[in-house]
Amino acid sequence: MASAFGARLRRLREAKGLTLQQVADAVGCTKAYIWELEMRDGQRPTAERIQGIARVLGVTMGDVMGEPMEDAPQATPEDVSFFREYAGMTDEEKDRYRQALKIMFPDKG
Repeated sequence: MASAFGARLRRLREAKGLTLQQVADAVGCTKAYIWELEMRDGQRPTAERIQGIARVLGVTMGDVMGEPMEDAPQATPEDVSFFREYAGMTDEEKDRYRQALKIMFPDKG
């Protein structure tokens, strides 16, 4: 049975569109290890491993560990609608959209 940590890790990995093998290769471990983190309760990865996974997924260690995000902005219904539209775009459309945002808001990184 997956723990909250495992479910969160899987959700983050799938949101990034990565396979178990891709994450394992990038982090330097086995596909079975990532699977166990996602599916078995009681897994205790090292801080170094969590940092590597967070880097690969493009999130913070806190995101991986599920730390409270008191300062994080809350999504409005418009935000959720926007994200659904974005999630439905092709990879090429997403890339063009991100490029357009960089042009429109260069100070946002």
